[in-house]
Amino acid sequence: MRTSPLAVANLAVVIAIAGATLASVGAGRHSDFTAQATSLEQRWSAMSSEGVAPGALAPLKTELRTSSYEAPWWSPAWWNDPGTSFVQSLEDRTQAVWDEAVSDARAHAASALVGWDVMVEHNAAMLAAPTVATSSTWVTRIATATTPAAIDTLSTELVSQTAAENHAALLSATSDVAALPTRLRQLMLDADQAGAEAVPGATSYLATYRRLATAVAAKPKTTVLAALSTEVTALQATVSSALRQHACGHAVPSGKAIVINLTLQEVVFYQNGCAIQATAVTSGRRNERTPTGTFHVFHKDSPVLFTSWAPRGSPYWYPPERANYALEFTVVRAGIFLHDAPWEPGGAYGPGSQNTANASHGCVHAPTSGMQWAYSWAPLGTPVIVVA
Repeated sequence: MRTSPLAVANLAVVIAIAGATLASVGAGRHSDFTAQATSLEQRWSAMSSEGVAPGALAPLKTELRTSSYEAPWWSPAWWNDPGTSFVQSLEDRTQAVWDEAVSDARAHAASALVGWDVMVEHNAAMLAAPTVATSSTWVTRIATATTPAAIDTLSTELVSQTAAENHAALLSATSDVAALPTRLRQLMLDADQAGAEAVPGATSYLATYRRLATAVAAKPKTTVLAALSTEVTALQATVSSALRQHACGHAVPSGKAIVINLTLQEVVFYQNGCAIQATAVTSGRRNERTPTGTFHVFHKDSPVLFTSWAPRGSPYWYPPERANYALEFTVVRAGIFLHDAPWEPGGAYGPGSQNTANASHGCVHAPTSGMQWAYSWAPLGTPVIVVA
């Protein structure tokens, strides 16, 4: 059978058109795939800079490079498969890699937050209020971070700050432990003052102080000392607050009044029922105890030389002693004064000192700084109440 030249020509045209069409389809599909692949690669690059580990992206990159879709545009491979499903699979797995990286970063951040909270709880007594308040700030900052890199940066910063605060707290605790004897004495003085003023809770404060002092005196391990130090700090704050809260309303004479508590070895100065000053004292020794009762300041001396009323050789004799400030409030033998005692060590005043070698021969010793103030503050006629 003969084939018409026209038919052959028409067939050639059809084939040419089909070939052109397929080439156009292949070129278009290749171009679309290339654009999507480029977009993926750009996303992978951005993800790497945003904290996704290169190893998590490596399998996806390898799969793209070695896929059949690397064929040239004119390859018949493009005629039947545009690569849409393949690209979608890569995009889905890319999103999964991203989600996992973010999840891992948030898990690390959660661990860092737990470490911070533990540090705050452990060191609460030594941390400044602004530091404790940053706990909520950390939570907010981490929650609003959107990339693994940003979250990891915050986690690293938080771990570093936690370590720094722990170190500072340790140094503070070490310093507090070293200063524990001094801090205990201040606590004793404040608790003693609370007792002398009959502040609510004073009996408990004094009992707790004695327990802490006994425990510290036993020289326990450093960890136990640190715990005791924290207790001392807390009790000090409680007593100081109570003294401020109950400073006024005391049942003492109106105007100015001085009350000396011989049991607690404390003098409190009141004005219109409010305690305005207090200090530890040392009163008369055994057989020369300071008399109790209600008296008044009837003589003032600055300075004054005290000489013994008893003859030399008597157990009651003492060498001449010069005081800077003295308020005389009763006459027993040669007189009883509230006065400073420059010869008595500063740390000797307070409970029990009336039974030591620093005890007076009936007068009441007070530190010079306190007596300097009292001498100017108390006029003649100021009531002096001495209680046992």
